Amino acid sequence: MLQRKLFSAVLWFCVVAGPSLAADLALILDTRAQGDRRSAVAFDPGAALEQAGFEVVAPKGEDIAPLRAAALDLEARITAGEVARLVILAAGEMAGDGQDSWLLPEDVGTVSRLRIGAAGLSVNALSAIAGAVEGPAVLILAPEEGEAAGAGLRPGLSGFSEVPGVTYAIGPRKGIAALLGGPLLAPGTSFAGVARAAPDGVILSGNLSGEMGLMGPGPNMVPEAQLAEAREDGFWQAVEALDTVAAYDAYIATYPEGRYLSQARERRDWLRDAPGRDARSAEAALGLTRTARRDVQRWLAVLGFYERGIDGIFGRGTRGAIATWQEQAGVEPTGYLDRADLARLRADATARQREIEEEERRQQMQEERRDRAYWRDTGRGEDEAGLRAYLDRYPEGLFAETARARLDEIEEARRDAIDRAARADWQAAREADTAEAYAAFLRDHPKSRFAEEARARLDEIERGRAENQAIAQAREEEKIYAGAEVVRILIERRLAQVGAEPGPVDGRFTEETRAAIRRFQRSRGLPVTGHISQATAAALMGMR
Repeated sequence: MLQRKLFSAVLWFCVVAGPSLAADLALILDTRAQGDRRSAVAFDPGAALEQAGFEVVAPKGEDIAPLRAAALDLEARITAGEVARLVILAAGEMAGDGQDSWLLPEDVGTVSRLRIGAAGLSVNALSAIAGAVEGPAVLILAPEEGEAAGAGLRPGLSGFSEVPGVTYAIGPRKGIAALLGGPLLAPGTSFAGVARAAPDGVILSGNLSGEMGLMGPGPNMVPEAQLAEAREDGFWQAVEALDTVAAYDAYIATYPEGRYLSQARERRDWLRDAPGRDARSAEAALGLTRTARRDVQRWLAVLGFYERGIDGIFGRGTRGAIATWQEQAGVEPTGYLDRADLARLRADATARQREIEEEERRQQMQEERRDRAYWRDTGRGEDEAGLRAYLDRYPEGLFAETARARLDEIEEARRDAIDRAARADWQAAREADTAEAYAAFLRDHPKSRFAEEARARLDEIERGRAENQAIAQAREEEKIYAGAEVVRILIERRLAQVGAEPGPVDGRFTEETRAAIRRFQRSRGLPVTGHISQATAAALMGMR
């Protein structure tokens, strides 16, 4: 389209080249026949240019060859220094690719980006030709849209490269006719004045600086302040015609205190929000329920764009996932879904889910084949080692249940054998009923069902041994510390005093006396032997 490249055109304001004594030349490239009745606009630019003193070259023909030949001849005359002032007018159907546009002959048919260079005449080439003139140069474009634009092209003026020093005028035939019949060829009118007085629909850009225009100075020069206003007005007209965020940003940057600053900011902000506003409205119109939003999140997850919770809430993560999917799908990444997006997302996810399920099915079949092969290689579970090896690799395998059942049988048989051996050894230990026999049994069968009973009997025997040793030692000590009758009488009296109830105090240690000694020893935390050991005598007589 015209807008993007035309926007760049309004940014050039170069000085006008100095005058020349060479000829003034006008090249008119009009691909419509003079007698064409399809247009109600009377369009005869040659007459106005001839009246202004220009040599007019207006090639005609059914194809582009005469026009291209005339352009080449013009280029040669410029190179030879024969052109002082130049006007090139290109009118007719055009098509472009965003970088360049081409003037096309009538009835050219449909052309692609690869063929248009041969079928048409490049606007960039005309711009370069005009830029080679030392004096004033004007490139006038009257683009029309047709049906010639094929693959890779857009109808109408769709981009071209400006050249410093060239003034560009773009508009419909009617506006161009008025421009040629009015300000452009008026003596003494600067290019800024031409821009200010341009007819509706005609936009001037490029070289608009200086006080002279195409026809040179006149008696009434425009003041610089008015020129500055005219430049800003022309810039603003171009920006309004483009009506894009980039155009308004350029105006704000160029004229930070300009007269149209508030309008530029307001319109820019509105346009900047337009894609999101439209996208939000389109999604709102779908009326997605919480369940439908969960479906969207599941579809995004299946496609690998979403890794968060499936909660039906479209937060930052979901919006980012939608935008990433949209970008990969080749649509504008707004982060919001319209009806077409929703249908495509569902279709993409469904197709991917089928792929995943098919891949899982293939992997499962391969795994089952490996499972069966390994079962076969381990001897089909004929021995314990093979069964355990199979379960280590395939704990949930096809034959895992069979393998575990066979291992249980093997374990049961092993336990039976161990149990028979333990029973026989236990019987022998009981018959011997010695600490050595029970210790040997526990060494051989530490986990048998007779182990607890064996430990209890072993402890009982060992406690008895310890007690007997303590009693024997206390009996020997009693001979030393209570051997005399007078001492035994004192001990019996002391036992009576502490309430141990020793019986008659007669110096004879009866069983009643022994019981009293044991009660005393137990109360003091001493070894309970019933005999007066050194520790018992000391405690009883108050030595500690």
